[in-house]
Amino acid sequence: MPRPFIIAGALLALALSVVACNSNNGLTAFITPTASPTVSPTANPSITTAFVKVTASATPVPNVAVSLCTSNGCATPANVLQQQTTNTSGEVEFTAMTPGTVYCFFTQSSASGAITTYQICTSNWQGTSATYPLTLGT
Repeated sequence: MPRPFIIAGALLALALSVVACNSNNGLTAFITPTASPTVSPTANPSITTAFVKVTASATPVPNVAVSLCTSNGCATPANVLQQQTTNTSGEVEFTAMTPGTVYCFFTQSSASGAITTYQICTSNWQGTSATYPLTLGT
């Protein structure tokens, strides 16, 4: 057999073996992934209340002041919109809030002996409830 036919036959056999190995015997379907959809949560216009719980080592802290502030934080007194004191369960409820707005929740606790400051700024307050409050603390 002439040499060019041997080389061509060897290349054909090699090509077929590569195709056979990559095809995985037809058991695997190769699907090009598509980009995941972008989801932007929208504010629920009927939720105007946020629930906050203050804890220290997972224990509720009663009688602690919690401030509701603008998205600029609670460092400036002018930014404080409301202030509530936690009940015996370490919880407060803020009302008359604007849906979709970023608010900051702030408290200082001395339950561990040292003064500890906690602040969370979020628009996720709309997902809070009396059962699932936003937690400040440890």
